Amino acid sequence: MLDRIREGSQSLVVKVILVLIALTFALAGIGGYITNQPEPSVAVVNGEEISRVEFDRAVENERSRQKEQFGDFYDTLATDPAFNQRLRSQVLDDLVNQKLVELFAREAGLRVSDDQVKAAIREIGAFQVAGQFDNTSYQMTLSGLGYTPDGFAELMRRDLARTQLLQAMVNSEFALPSETAAVQRLVNQKRSGSYATMPLEQYLNTVEVTEAEIEQWYQNNQQAFAVPEQVKVEFVALDADAVAESVEVDESVVREWYDNNQANYETPDRYRFAHILIEGEDEAAQQEAQEVLAKLTEGADFAEMAAQYSDDIFTAETGGDLDFIEQGTMDPAFDEAAFALKDVGEMTGVVSTSFGYHIIKLTDFEAGSSTSFEEVRDEIVADMREDRVKQAYYELQQQVSELAFDIPDTLKPVAEETGLAVRESDWFSRNNAPSALNHPAALQRVFNRDFIDERLNSDLIEVTDKQAVVVRVVDFKTASIKPLEDVRAQVLDNLRTEKAQAAARDDAEAIAAKLRAGEPVQVELTAIDAVDRRSSQIPRAVLQSLFEQAVPAADAVQVAVTELTNGDLSIVQLTDVVDGEVDETMQAQMADQLVNSYIQQSYGAFIEALREQADIEVRLDSSGNIREQE
Repeated sequence: MLDRIREGSQSLVVKVILVLIALTFALAGIGGYITNQPEPSVAVVNGEEISRVEFDRAVENERSRQKEQFGDFYDTLATDPAFNQRLRSQVLDDLVNQKLVELFAREAGLRVSDDQVKAAIREIGAFQVAGQFDNTSYQMTLSGLGYTPDGFAELMRRDLARTQLLQAMVNSEFALPSETAAVQRLVNQKRSGSYATMPLEQYLNTVEVTEAEIEQWYQNNQQAFAVPEQVKVEFVALDADAVAESVEVDESVVREWYDNNQANYETPDRYRFAHILIEGEDEAAQQEAQEVLAKLTEGADFAEMAAQYSDDIFTAETGGDLDFIEQGTMDPAFDEAAFALKDVGEMTGVVSTSFGYHIIKLTDFEAGSSTSFEEVRDEIVADMREDRVKQAYYELQQQVSELAFDIPDTLKPVAEETGLAVRESDWFSRNNAPSALNHPAALQRVFNRDFIDERLNSDLIEVTDKQAVVVRVVDFKTASIKPLEDVRAQVLDNLRTEKAQAAARDDAEAIAAKLRAGEPVQVELTAIDAVDRRSSQIPRAVLQSLFEQAVPAADAVQVAVTELTNGDLSIVQLTDVVDGEVDETMQAQMADQLVNSYIQQSYGAFIEALREQADIEVRLDSSGNIREQE
């Protein structure tokens, strides 16, 4: 403990480490830097690598964020391979963007001083106790996670520099009152006009289709009738939750475990100390310590003396507080003197250690406690069940793997020995796989051509932490195009719809031209009177067309043709536009929205410019594997 105190007071490196770790908690999450082992890179940006461990950690962080956002619905989303692929792709894009900003900040000469880092760490709540930075908590976290001080310090410096750059961009955006008023007038705008609908049905009954047109349409749109490669498989599915149903825990075993591990449920007495450190080993240091002790004996305030005289810069500001510490963690001389104190408020004399002279005060004491068996019984049972389920599931995985390997051309022995059911699928493609196989790792294996040709059992494929499968391809169909004979009705329907829509559009455009020219038309127009953008009185497509049209000139109209969701065509006429009212109470909110929009636009343009000038090599393929480098 005193080693860390002394290093914290004298070593610049440790000061930087202390600052950097807390800020990383706030910016990126502490888990991202737990390991320093060399890892393959998922991308290279202007010669600098993004490691696989960094990518995997970012993916897990994003999964956790989305799970918190979507709740139980996330479990449904997570079973969709396309969703997982989009998530991983987005995370990789974000990491590339972060790296680009980091490199730009470095080239721009942005630097972070030691004082900035130190100040930042002291403001992080994760390392504060009662609103004050707690050195013990910080040091324990640093030691427990095994950080390399220099490497971690450099990572944090880069985070801070990148944040400085982005904050400068954010703080440079603003919105004028005239802008917010103009946006309100636009958003709250009301428009008038009229519309008429040309029902598609009346044209479908009139169109004629020839055999040559059917053939030509089929040839031009063959991709619409493409059938992807398909497989039929048999497989066995392993589920840890199913294994859990057969796991029981004997009550006597639970009690025995508690009796053998009672120390886990006992809290020892806790002692809290404050100290004043006078560094040095000479007589002058000892004399100074004696003078401080004399003042304390005469009634001086310990906290004030610590602030004035202590050479421990991390605790001097908090009255020399060392928080609660365990016996045996301190320098032996310090430890012996401190734990000899019995009453709160009692103080030692001058204690000599290898780091200087200390005056130690017992500031708080908490008696230990013991938790009864009844209080922790359910917790022990849950832990024991979890351990036994993991072991049973692991043993089942090993048994299935061995059986599938020993007799590789059938899964029947697996079923006979384990009781698992062999399930056979219908034909499926990558897009409609059975739920048990709907995972990138399983699909990659199933649709591997060598695996298809072998018709042998796969290795055990883990699709989640609790689920795995062994699969064997039974049959295979190559990708194909459905013949015209099989899709004639669909082709005919699509062709008739296209020709009907074309005829309806021709008539609609002719009517629109007459309306623009001020000529009478033979269709009934439905009036639109002063509707806003949120109106539900008219079809959505009509409303959208009405507000997309330019404001008509004096004594003129704007007319457009739009398609409704059911395929009908509508002629939409805009005759009048009235600016919306400006709500003064909404000005501040509108200004914030505008500024946020400007920030997003600026950031997007900034990233786009960096990407255009950057050399980016993505080494991660669509299946999540790193491509081999030449």
